[in-house]
Amino acid sequence: MLLRLLQLLLAAVGLALATSAGAELIRTAVPRASLNYLSIYAAEAKGLFKDEGLENETIAIGGPAAIAALLSGNVDFSGAGGSGLRAAAKGAELKAIFYQTEKVTWFFVVHPSIKSVADLKGKKIAVGLIGDSEDRFSTMFVENNGLSAKDITRIPMGTSSGARIAAIKSGSLQAAVLDPGGMIVAEKEGLHSLAFLGDLFPLPFQGYVVTDKKIAENPAQIRRWIRAMSRALLFLRERPEEAADIGIKKLQLGNINRAMLIEATKAYTRAFPPGVPGLPSAEGIKNILEYEVRVPMSMATPLPARRLLDLRFAEDVKRELEQKGLGR
Repeated sequence: MLLRLLQLLLAAVGLALATSAGAELIRTAVPRASLNYLSIYAAEAKGLFKDEGLENETIAIGGPAAIAALLSGNVDFSGAGGSGLRAAAKGAELKAIFYQTEKVTWFFVVHPSIKSVADLKGKKIAVGLIGDSEDRFSTMFVENNGLSAKDITRIPMGTSSGARIAAIKSGSLQAAVLDPGGMIVAEKEGLHSLAFLGDLFPLPFQGYVVTDKKIAENPAQIRRWIRAMSRALLFLRERPEEAADIGIKKLQLGNINRAMLIEATKAYTRAFPPGVPGLPSAEGIKNILEYEVRVPMSMATPLPARRLLDLRFAEDVKRELEQKGLGR
């Protein structure tokens, strides 16, 4: 009996090794190990890539460096969507294939003395860089609520949520744009979330790009990668507590604990579209071309979507998964 159990165990180990050896090895680059990219770590932890015959390695590298790695073949998929689109607009053979959200994931956080947008007149607001998407959304938000861009002063502060929170608490600033994790920390520190900026209008966010060569030579792999990622996003929305357990192990979270990460994950998924995530809406695509390409590159007119995006695979996966009843 013992011998038979040992034989079964060895057979199971051999099968696992054979399956692992037979998987396609891929690399995915993400800008950073933050809540915005919890999906890929969830896909790994829950075996969603393995379900698709893929063995994924995630590398934290962003911006132009991630695009260079993609073009050189050192990574297969890159989450530097904005940089990828702008590189494609300049002639790089790249396409965006997948977007995690339908909206930006930012919250407009203020000092508790600020009760309404009118109270921001003459106040200072922290953004990443003057002219970036955070800056544009902040300006649009105050303009939509009765102030003008001249009524506020935008202060560039880079990417640190902690620095922005500290500046508001000290009184040197009165407001800041923060991601969901930063917003949850800010509220614990006594600050107030005045608005979810994703409600302004659709602007699909956290796009992934691949090379034209990958699309031509291995479209089936792209479809399987998207299927795993779409399921991972559904997992975040439907099981935030379990997703937070993965995040605690995998993400660079600073002083965010599990309970806070659960709330931040719920706040993050507010930016998802209905149904299965991954495919931008028609309005979202129009805004991608406008605000991620034309405006930052100072182009006279937008480029056609077919020049920069190939969303066939996301369309197929969304249809397939929704037919199976997922995303309801």
